[in-house]
Amino acid sequence: MQGKSKDNLHWLYNDAYKPISPEKEKIFSYCSLRFRFAGTNFRNSEKLLLFVEIPAAFVQGISTNDSIPIESYLLQILSPVINTLSKEYVNEAKGTREKAQFNAQNADERMLRRSGIHYDSEKNSVILTVHFSVPLVNALSVNAKAAVRAVKDILEHIENTVKSLDTDAISSYVSCYRRQEQIRSFLKARDICAFVADGSILPRENGTKEQMADAVPFYTPESLKTLIPLDDGTSITGMGIKSGVTVITGGGYSGKSTLLDAIESGIYNHIPGDGREYVIADGSALKVYAEDGRPVSSLDLSPFFRHLPQGKDVNCFSTLHASGSVSQAANIIEAVCGGAGLLLIDEDKSATNFMIRDRNMRKIVKNEPIIPFTDRVRELYTEKGVSTILVIGGSSEYLPCADSVILMDDYRVKDIIAEVADLGVPRGAAWPDRASWTDSRRLIPKQTAQAFLYFHTVETENEKKIILDDYSADITLLTSVRTGDQMNTLACVMEQVLTDKEIDGDELIKKAADMTGSIFSGDGFESKSLLADTRFRWYGEIRPLDAFCCANRMRGLSFKNVNKFRD
Repeated sequence: MQGKSKDNLHWLYNDAYKPISPEKEKIFSYCSLRFRFAGTNFRNSEKLLLFVEIPAAFVQGISTNDSIPIESYLLQILSPVINTLSKEYVNEAKGTREKAQFNAQNADERMLRRSGIHYDSEKNSVILTVHFSVPLVNALSVNAKAAVRAVKDILEHIENTVKSLDTDAISSYVSCYRRQEQIRSFLKARDICAFVADGSILPRENGTKEQMADAVPFYTPESLKTLIPLDDGTSITGMGIKSGVTVITGGGYSGKSTLLDAIESGIYNHIPGDGREYVIADGSALKVYAEDGRPVSSLDLSPFFRHLPQGKDVNCFSTLHASGSVSQAANIIEAVCGGAGLLLIDEDKSATNFMIRDRNMRKIVKNEPIIPFTDRVRELYTEKGVSTILVIGGSSEYLPCADSVILMDDYRVKDIIAEVADLGVPRGAAWPDRASWTDSRRLIPKQTAQAFLYFHTVETENEKKIILDDYSADITLLTSVRTGDQMNTLACVMEQVLTDKEIDGDELIKKAADMTGSIFSGDGFESKSLLADTRFRWYGEIRPLDAFCCANRMRGLSFKNVNKFRD
C-alpha cells in the first residue's frame, strides 16, 4: 500500500467498502498477540482503531465477574507505555499527518468500565483499543513503511509489558474489587449509607488525585465503629454512617469537606493504593449544590416554596436562569425523582436562605416564600427513604434534625451526638405539612417533520458543558461526572435522548437507565451516534442518575407538566 491513496486503507478490515460479519474479520498476528483494525469513518480513512488481543493466559484466572478490576489494572499499566511511546513519534518539523499518531485511553484511580479495554469471553482475551492515525504523504498517500514500523513498535511494547505483568498486583486488584462489592452488599443489607475504613487516607495533594503527604489516617471512634466480615475470612473496621440525617461539623480546615468529598468518591470502586479503597457510599449518592443560572422546566417546587414572585405557578415552574435557592431546591427535587438514595450537601456551596432560617428570622419575615431544607430533611428520609449527610459549621439549626453528629477536629473524628442531646437545641419551628414530591419527569419530544433526527454537532467543552447544536447543558456542578471520557459518554446518551421521538413514552430515568446500560454493549458506539468521530473518542461508565440530571439541566429541552400528566 506504499504510496497508494488513503482510501485503500479499507483493505485492512473490509475488502468491499461495506460491513462484514465478525467471522470474516481480518485477523493478524505478531508474536503471542493477535490484532485487527477497524475504520472510524470514510472521510478520514486514515483514522483507524487497532484492537490488540491479550490472551487470558497473561492474566491468570480472568472471568466476566473479575473483568473490571483486571481491565483497570491493564489500562493502568499499558496506557503509560503506549502514550509515552507515542511522544517519540512526534516530529515538530513535519506536519502531524506525516508521522504515525496513536494513543491509549488513560485510566484514573477508579475501577469502572471504559471503552479502551474490555474482556471478550468468547475469545478469552482482553481487547486493548489503540487510536491509530496512519502516516500520510501530502495528506493523501499512505506512508505504509512508517505505519508498519509504528504498529510493530506498539505491539512489541505491549508484548514486553504483558510478559512481565505482576501477578500479585493483578490479584490485589481483583481482591480489592471483590471486597468492595462485599462491603456494598453488607451496607445495603444493614441500612448503612456510607462507610469509611480505618486507616483510609482521605486528603488529596493540592486538589490532585494523589494522597496528601503526611496526611492523618482516618480512624473511627468506638461508638461509630462497624466491623464487616469478608468472604476471605478477614474483616474490616471503620465508620458506618447509618441511613437518616447525619451532620458533619467542626472548625475551619478541620477536614469536614474532605470527608464529604471522600464519601462522594465512594460511589465508585477505587484501585489499591489510592487510600480510599474502602470508602464506600450508596451508589445513588449525589452531591447537591446551589447552581445559580441553571434552567428549570415545568418542575413542582412546592416542597420548598409556598409561593413565587409575580404569581408564578409554584407547582409548574420554569425559568432559564434560576436563583441560588431555586436551583438548589430543583436539584434536590430532581435527585429524589431520579432515585438518589443519599444527598451530600456542603453549606459552603449552598444557598444560605434555602438551608436555614433561625427563630428570630422566622418571626421577623412573616411572608417568607421559602421552606428551608431544615423543614424537609427528616421528611425526605421518613417519607422517601432518602438520607442526607450535611457539612455544617456555622449554624445549629440542623442539630435537632440529626440522627448522628460527627465532629471533625484536625481530621480526627469524634461522635458528639450525646453532647448535642445535652444541649437541648430547640427546633426553629413546627414541621410543615407533608410535601408533594415529584415522581414523574418525562421529556416532550422535539417536534419535527424529519424521518429521523440527528445533530450536526455533538461536543464537550472544557469537560464542563455538553453541546448538541442549539442545546447545551452546563454540568460543572454535576461532580459525579469527573473526566472527559465520562463527558463523551454523557454526550452520546444525550444524543440518544434528544433524537428519541418516543422519549415521552416512559419516565426519563427509565430511558436513561436503558441507554446507559446499553452503551458498552452490542456493536459499539458507532451504533449510538451519527457523528463521524464517535469511534475516535474515549468513553467512561456513567450512572443513569447522571444522565437524568444532565437532561434536567439542558437548555432547549421541555418537560411535561407533571400535574397535567397525572390527570
